[in-house]
Amino acid sequence: MSILPLFAHMKKYHGLAVSLIILLISPVLAEAQGLADRQLVWERNLIDIGTVMQEKGEVTSEFFFVNKADFPIYIQDIITDCGCTTASYTTDTLSLDKIGSVKITYEPTGRAGSFSKMIIVKTNIDSEGDSLFLEGYNLPYPESVENHYSKKVGDFGFNSTTINFGNVFNNEPKVKEVDFFNFKAYPVMLNEVQTVAPDHVQVQFVPEVIPAKSRGIIALSYDGAQKDDFGYFEDSLSIVLIGREEPPIPLKMIATVHEYFDPIPLSEAQNLPKLVISENEVDLNRIKTNMPVSKIITLTNEGPKPLNIRKVVSNCDCLIFSLQKDELAPSEKTELVFTFDPKGRKGIDHKTLTIFSNDPLNPTRTIVIKSRIE
Repeated sequence: MSILPLFAHMKKYHGLAVSLIILLISPVLAEAQGLADRQLVWERNLIDIGTVMQEKGEVTSEFFFVNKADFPIYIQDIITDCGCTTASYTTDTLSLDKIGSVKITYEPTGRAGSFSKMIIVKTNIDSEGDSLFLEGYNLPYPESVENHYSKKVGDFGFNSTTINFGNVFNNEPKVKEVDFFNFKAYPVMLNEVQTVAPDHVQVQFVPEVIPAKSRGIIALSYDGAQKDDFGYFEDSLSIVLIGREEPPIPLKMIATVHEYFDPIPLSEAQNLPKLVISENEVDLNRIKTNMPVSKIITLTNEGPKPLNIRKVVSNCDCLIFSLQKDELAPSEKTELVFTFDPKGRKGIDHKTLTIFSNDPLNPTRTIVIKSRIE
């Protein structure tokens, strides 16, 4: 079974009609992707099938292609790099603008963790072949369900009730799939479940009916653009079973949101804003627990374009700061003043200030502040 989140921002292709629209009626898109000069054009060369639960068995995905050459094309051979993948394909000879497909069946038994499988498709016009990729995450069935899903909330068991998205960028949502076990003696249906989540997080259960004594997936999509902020965040997610007198299931989500910048051509590297920090590591040495310490750090824009300091974040309430200005012209400087209050702390201590800016080569910078508190 394929676990694919069905969010509005994601496209799922169900048949030749959709593929025909995308691949044949959108030549401008093809040119933008650098595909216009290819004779065999693939709808996509990578499919992420998400989390694959071992007990659900084989997963089949389909790659579509179109012949953009003015002569017939046919598949001669398909090579897979693993015995866990098998291929079937269109055997017909395809004339101009005709569509064919390659179906890849993946067998997850006896495997665990992330995977990326390569499939090479050889045709009469390319003996080297085109490379396709099938990616996902294998979720083997645990030897002990009780031990693996030990974090129980009511009759739902989780491996962890904290969901870590890691780094999230604001150019596209990040999807995280979390497995859980339904310990109930009856199935849970999607229309019985209500979720309370922030606007930037979309939630879906897969499958729509979680059988009794069975596993399911909570598919979460974290939209960094909709979050509209940068830095480390903790959000709450609550799952409620409608019509049942059971307490809500609380989950915690953590993520660090960054601004995304397109790759920079080497020729443009010298024509960008550039943030230079006077000290990336500040050692306050030995300090007294009852004496706050202040320090000034100089920030300089050494690039030829204006620099914008989007945000400065401290990882502790004990570390406060002020910034003179957040817009720097070329060669302009500003002062970042911080004060560290060591009250109630002892021994070796490390704190950080994180700076988010529009320097596309280094948009997120961290200043480490070290001390030994006596």
